[in-house]
Amino acid sequence: MAVTAAVAVFSYNAISEIDLSKIERRSHVIYDVNGEVIAYTLSDDTDSYRFYTRISDVSPLYIEMLIANEDRRFYDHIGVDFSALLRALFKNISSNRITSGASTIAMQVAKITAGHERTYLNKLKEVVQAVYLTQKYGRDQILEWYMTVAPFGSNIEGVKAASLKWFGHLPDKLTPSEAAFLTALPRAPEHIRPDRNHKATLYYKNEVLRLSYEKGVISRDVWQASIQDDLPAKQFVIPMNSLTLGNYLFPRIKDREIYTYLSSENQKLLQQIAATFHEDHNDGAVLSAVILDSATHRVTGILGSSDLKTTQMCLPFAQRSPGSTLKPFAYALAFQERKLHPNTLLHDNSKLFDVWNPANYSGTFSGKVTAAKALTSSLNLPALEVIGMVGPQKFINTFNSGRKRIFVKDNAVDYSVILGSPTITLMDLANLYTMLNEDGVLNSFALYRGEPREKPVAMLSEDSARITYEILKTTHRPYNAIGFREVSYKTGTSSKFTDALSVGSYMNNTVAVAIRFPDNKPGAYRYAGYKDAAPILFNILANIRTSPFSKKPLASDLFTVKSPEALTEAVAHEKTVDRHALRIIFPSNNDTVMPDYNGRVFIKYTGGEGKIYLTAGERQYETDYFEPEQEGIYNVSLMDENGRSDSISFRVVFGSSMMPQ
Repeated sequence: MAVTAAVAVFSYNAISEIDLSKIERRSHVIYDVNGEVIAYTLSDDTDSYRFYTRISDVSPLYIEMLIANEDRRFYDHIGVDFSALLRALFKNISSNRITSGASTIAMQVAKITAGHERTYLNKLKEVVQAVYLTQKYGRDQILEWYMTVAPFGSNIEGVKAASLKWFGHLPDKLTPSEAAFLTALPRAPEHIRPDRNHKATLYYKNEVLRLSYEKGVISRDVWQASIQDDLPAKQFVIPMNSLTLGNYLFPRIKDREIYTYLSSENQKLLQQIAATFHEDHNDGAVLSAVILDSATHRVTGILGSSDLKTTQMCLPFAQRSPGSTLKPFAYALAFQERKLHPNTLLHDNSKLFDVWNPANYSGTFSGKVTAAKALTSSLNLPALEVIGMVGPQKFINTFNSGRKRIFVKDNAVDYSVILGSPTITLMDLANLYTMLNEDGVLNSFALYRGEPREKPVAMLSEDSARITYEILKTTHRPYNAIGFREVSYKTGTSSKFTDALSVGSYMNNTVAVAIRFPDNKPGAYRYAGYKDAAPILFNILANIRTSPFSKKPLASDLFTVKSPEALTEAVAHEKTVDRHALRIIFPSNNDTVMPDYNGRVFIKYTGGEGKIYLTAGERQYETDYFEPEQEGIYNVSLMDENGRSDSISFRVVFGSSMMPQ
């Protein structure tokens, strides 16, 4: 009875020493669509390369060699091969030293997880632990744990990490010589390392090959040929795309193996572009990008941050200003409702109908222009006319269908939504542009394998989406893409120059690019969508693989050269007389003013309703003053939440400039 109790206590204590945290604290690993490693971390506990390795991850030849050499009765015994253990014990006693361990694979897992030293007492514990682990978890699980935590020299643990570090490829492609080497290395990982003891490496590798031949795992000719194989004398570097995605994806998934639809080719391209951008622009600006494939509805590329020292945020998933990139969707909605035709004349005039005038990016006005030209030129005043046709709230509701994508501050929806006042993630913005490419149907794009997808949402009619897509093909090309005529794209710049964007589609691919100051503090250089982001967009589109993406022919009055008579010219007569008209009364046009002692220039006005927005020199404020940073001419506009506005131009000088010369 006492013996039974002692055995029970010993067994309980031995089992309690098992610590599976080594497996749980393994590396995070992100895989691309083909199962290649594209990003990873070292293990949480020892900073080791410890990648979880499944049976399906490795060559069957390695499994056969491992079992033949390390545990011939692996699938027959209960976790311990007692006959082999007794032979080893007799041999050790005869030689008066430990010459043979006879450890099964399960016993080796027990030893590694419990952290045992090599003693007879610990060997007895390992017997109990191996039986327990095998009976509780099964042989396949034991085998996978061994292939995950077995030591392979340096800080390399597990077969997958070892294959990548010693051979530069995954273990599903092991040659007989490589499989033999990985079978032998855990026996004495620091002694057998090929970068330290090449002679020992060849000896142990060839011993595994010999025994594998004798056990019928390989044929004689394979054995003889493999004996001649050499092995690399140094470790390989496992490719790492930390700049592109690791800081976003790792915390999102509890499982430490993250299987994505990302393309290694796309990730390498984005990594190169990120490096070039960082070399050329070391001013706190960060480049980010996404690539979506409408043929498969997958996310095939992510650039999260071109500079992790500046920010470790994955910016494609951050809510930021879209600049002017939402304009096409207002036009598309107006086309759908037949309130607008591509050849309808719109008005680009600084004093027309009290419409807000933050001025166009160029600082000039075009007079009457067609809707198509107004869109490709990204003119602000025509865009305000268009958002007025469809209504700001309806615009937001339409493109937030299914789930919220466009976020408006304080839920106060007004005309400014079309000029960049709301926020949206770069991923959602790219998705909206794929909707134009897919004739008005918004599909969800999967990043992870097996990820549930939202149901497709028909946001726009086929013809309104198609004509908008075709109009954007005529947008002026950047300097590096003069002949690239089939790209449908748009650019955008936030009011404070903290965000410069370009989004476009070609064939099956849609790419969105953003250059951003993560802290929202603009730098000395003013990034702009067309000047800075668009060339990067075209660089990406020109260097990623495309697949055919055909569209059915459409017949619609939106494709006619002439607009219907009722849509020849858009005139908002209701705005010509307005008792709430907004008027700036100080300063006056062409005045010269000096800031007060706080460095502020106040704008006095009459009229308007609700919240008043002030725009000065392309920056937007919610105050009645602004603080000029330098002397010069300033274009200042006010707008209320109903779209009324007034604008003036005046010179700002500082104190010393007013003194007599």
